[in-house]
Amino acid sequence: MMIDLNLVKVFITIYDTQSVSIAAERLNITQPSVSHNLSRLRYIFKDQLFTRTKDGMIPTAYSAQLYESLNQPFIDIENTISKVTNFDIANSERCFKIALTDIGAMYFLPKIYESLEKIAPNISLEVVTVDMNKLTDWLITGKVDAAICNRNLEDRNLNTLRLFQEKYVCLLSKDIQLVNHQLTLETFLKENHAVVLASTGHNLIENYLNQKGLRRKIKLRVPQFSILNELIEKHNLIVTVPMRIGAFFKSNTNIKIYDLPFELPEIDVTLHWYKKAGDITAQKWFIDFLQDTLSQS
Repeated sequence: MMIDLNLVKVFITIYDTQSVSIAAERLNITQPSVSHNLSRLRYIFKDQLFTRTKDGMIPTAYSAQLYESLNQPFIDIENTISKVTNFDIANSERCFKIALTDIGAMYFLPKIYESLEKIAPNISLEVVTVDMNKLTDWLITGKVDAAICNRNLEDRNLNTLRLFQEKYVCLLSKDIQLVNHQLTLETFLKENHAVVLASTGHNLIENYLNQKGLRRKIKLRVPQFSILNELIEKHNLIVTVPMRIGAFFKSNTNIKIYDLPFELPEIDVTLHWYKKAGDITAQKWFIDFLQDTLSQS
């Protein structure tokens, strides 16, 4: 049976996104067009393929089998086509969406934007705040094109590239009294701490302390690191951040930077993306662009 490749693309995109409207957005066609193509697919395969629920378009058992048979061959075809076609960097007005934590945005976004302005001035960016509980789903459904975080996402469908390794340091007010100018474990546990939500991925410290049966005094929980600058200075709080972010505070004489008073393994800062069945040329360009731009970080 011969089938239009455009119909295959519609089927795979609905399957990936679990949404007719999101599929339409990703394919850059109207929602009625996607619905019409879905009706054609149902007629061809003599199966409902998807059931509409409050959680989205849920595939039938036959649809799942069909996806397994069609997805990789279609990606191979798209890859072959992409080798002989180029993404029009200069003229494209594509908006790429990237998930970053707030401190990731502080560090990465200036580098990304500066490079983008030079080589692709018509392309725009949308930054989405990382939520580790939703990130895998966001990548697979196309809510974001890429994500940078400090945790490996355990899903075999995702592609992962390590950008660099990082360690944590402590930021604290110069008014916190230290013995011999050293941050000891006793002082670390005694003083007040501000922490960000675990959904940002920055929960390595808490996991370590729990494993050792230790507790620190958490006085403030916030959704983002970037709002803590003045609080550290004026309220004698300790904040633990990645070393590259700690470097932003070197010029502030009211904030001191110290190593953690215990040994932790370095963390991987990773770039994640989901290999889409459509739009491969644009996606490949964006991932290569991010890798090239951030590899010297």
